[in-house]
This record gives sequence, C-alpha cells and structure tokens, in this order.
Amino acid sequence: MFLAYRAASYLDLKEPEPAAAAATESLLLARRIGAPRCVSLVDDLLPRFQPYAGAQGVPELLQLAAA
Repeated sequence: MFLAYRAASYLDLKEPEPAAAAATESLLLARRIGAPRCVSLVDDLLPRFQPYAGAQGVPELLQLAAA
C-alpha cells in the first residue's frame, strides 16, 4: 500500500515518471502476493495518469493494469 500512496503523492506533485514507477511496482507486488486492496488503490489512480500518457513508464503501467 505504501507504494500506491507514494505514487499518489508523486502525482500530486505532477511528477508522472516516479509515480508510474511506484504504481507499477505496487501493482506487480500486489498481484504477486494476492492483495486486492492494493490492486484497487492502483486502479483508482489510473485516471490521474491519463494526462501523462506520453511520460516515461506511464504507457507500460496502463498496459499492465489493463492485462
């Protein structure tokens, strides 16, 4: 959950690259350990990444989340 909150904080600061990195790590870890609440936290952040669709790491995050 910490990584999802970190991603949200980076988005608040308008720093999409580290936000995408934190969200990606959070999503991968949450799926690996079977933590649906953490997956939901990242899913809730996805709309906030849309304005940054061209930023490094964001397209990969969006693709991972869609899988």
